[in-house]
Amino acid sequence: MIKIAICDDNNEELELSRKIISEIMDDHKIPCEIVGFCEGEMLLHTDLDFHLIFLDIIMDEKNGIAVGNEIYRRNRQTKIIFQTSFKEYCKDAINASHAFAFLEKPLTREEVKVQLEAFIESDMDLTNPSMEFKNVICLHDGEEEIQPVVSLPIREIIYFCYLKARKQVKIVTEDSEYICKAAMVTVEEKMKPFRFATSCRGILVNLENIERVQGYDIFLKNGEKVTLSQKRAHEFKVKLGGYIQNPGYGR
Repeated sequence: MIKIAICDDNNEELELSRKIISEIMDDHKIPCEIVGFCEGEMLLHTDLDFHLIFLDIIMDEKNGIAVGNEIYRRNRQTKIIFQTSFKEYCKDAINASHAFAFLEKPLTREEVKVQLEAFIESDMDLTNPSMEFKNVICLHDGEEEIQPVVSLPIREIIYFCYLKARKQVKIVTEDSEYICKAAMVTVEEKMKPFRFATSCRGILVNLENIERVQGYDIFLKNGEKVTLSQKRAHEFKVKLGGYIQNPGYGR
């Protein structure tokens, strides 16, 4: 999940930025968490880490250039998009903290969209993260191969299935299957930040790869069908409904 901060001492403009960013990320079906700060000092003192920060330059307390410089000093991986009504600050802001971009206020949806898409393209690992699995049996086209480490893009995982007799987990993608030694509870915990839900004991499904739900059957995009238990049906459908309404829905 991409974590985005907005720092602006004008609450009306902060909420406008939040709305625009949220809509664009939803359009791209990218889960994100957006946190607002009304002061630069609040942003600097938070324990949260962010992938992208929309930072106003002119603020009553500590100005955005000083805040951006401190953020860059602490974490050079964080991207900063400065925003202000005063173009003359643009050069100083970009030079001080190696800003990713600069936006002139009032923000427009189209300009924000251009910069967000540039960020998404530059950080594809964030928008389609991978998960590593160790000591994996890879099954593909009837062939079996053992790999010490396999990295799978999370979006390509259709579901996990616990193999109780073997105390292993099967990972199903569109064209392959993988088996590794793991506890199902551990897998469920790892996948919490992403769009997965437990349909029945031992089955964890990627909500993005569901074709339809019919009664207590879940039809998946790879043509398979898994069971939805009566006990978990309500919670599962709530999560699925949340995802359908908001494809950026994370949990």
